[in-house]
Amino acid sequence: MATTSAAVAAPALYPTGATTVAVIAPQASSGYADVLARRGRDAVAVTLGAGARPPAYRSAADDEGYTDVIEYDGDLRRTVKKLRTAGVEALVAASPAGVELAERIAWQLRVPGTGIPGSAQLRTDRGAQASALSQAGIAAPRTIRTTSLAEALAWADCHQASAYQLSSAAVGVPVRQADCYRTQHITAAWPQIQEAAYRHSGDASLVLRERVEGRQYVVDTVTQPGPGGPQYAVTGIWAHLHAPTGLLDRTDLLHRRDLLARRLSLYVRRALDTLGVISGPLSCHVAFEPERGPVLLSASVVTHRSRADEAVWKITGRDPIDAYLDGAFFAYRSSRDSTRCRVARVYVNALQGEGPGPGLRRDLAALPTAVCVAADQHSCISSDAFPPLGGETYEIVLAHAESEAIETDYRRIRALTEIFTATGTTDCCATAVPFI
Repeated sequence: MATTSAAVAAPALYPTGATTVAVIAPQASSGYADVLARRGRDAVAVTLGAGARPPAYRSAADDEGYTDVIEYDGDLRRTVKKLRTAGVEALVAASPAGVELAERIAWQLRVPGTGIPGSAQLRTDRGAQASALSQAGIAAPRTIRTTSLAEALAWADCHQASAYQLSSAAVGVPVRQADCYRTQHITAAWPQIQEAAYRHSGDASLVLRERVEGRQYVVDTVTQPGPGGPQYAVTGIWAHLHAPTGLLDRTDLLHRRDLLARRLSLYVRRALDTLGVISGPLSCHVAFEPERGPVLLSASVVTHRSRADEAVWKITGRDPIDAYLDGAFFAYRSSRDSTRCRVARVYVNALQGEGPGPGLRRDLAALPTAVCVAADQHSCISSDAFPPLGGETYEIVLAHAESEAIETDYRRIRALTEIFTATGTTDCCATAVPFI
């Protein structure tokens, strides 16, 4: 797929003090209305009509704090007119399902969108992303995007690899990927993953790719339109470590002057240009292979704002919503060193019907360094790290200037949850994350 580097007139930066923001295709309980209200801004939700809504997509409810809810029924002109009447001066693409509509609306309103209309697949589809990067000569995993199992098996026969990964083509949907070592594994996993992909995204396309070895990272970025083209800023690089179950085990925020962080930043900037990104925050899931270096696995907009995310963003001063609203000032502030502080995100992955009881949650909240105890399936930093099917992810955010205080409370958490891990009903994982 061709890249979208065509010269276009850059929309104006968000006006200072913009009071009304359109939130495009928010999922239920995404949290955007509340966070905009705390910034003194009204939020207008634009929901997808039944014909454009993925089968499992739950639209925003009227009681979620939006000043108005507009349903997009296929008439773009009417929707844009309503938004102009509401005084909308900025917009947020609040889910991958809404990226394309958000970009079309942004173009009509002459405000920044994530990319050029017509190229939204580059920012919402793993297969399209891998294809674009490969064509541009940027490292990407060998990949096939298809709805046909026979085509996928034929491709695997022609592209021998030690292992493959099968996942939905659409990013940001709660569909687990499968590690496949033989074609029989691909055949066995295909029906369930394809059904789940369609149910959550409305697209039955799957991606089969070679499994990329090496440590995984999530690179958070914000892009601003400028007179000479898009200006990219890396706001954080999270090193991920996954448990053998595939669940997120720990995350570490890298020092931005670290050699590895610089290499990841340079790679992601090239990737963003290839994916046609012109504005807003985007999270890039990247693997680092010793021989090839960084390899993009997926890139996606921020979909949910859990209580744990809010706590971490408050500590670091790097809230994605500010990237939309503060323009170049946000990029400047994010490029500076933040206050030295250690933060730990501790995960307790509970199966359905299990998990911390009221007493345990009370004890966790009473820990000296605890700033948040949340039960939210969207609390993980990486959208590719999902909790057990039918279960919840309990996350405890710890923060303190002294690393030993964090480690002491982490050991207390392990002691408190020992009874759950002993019975096999929970999996407690943690990390101490230095913010430098």
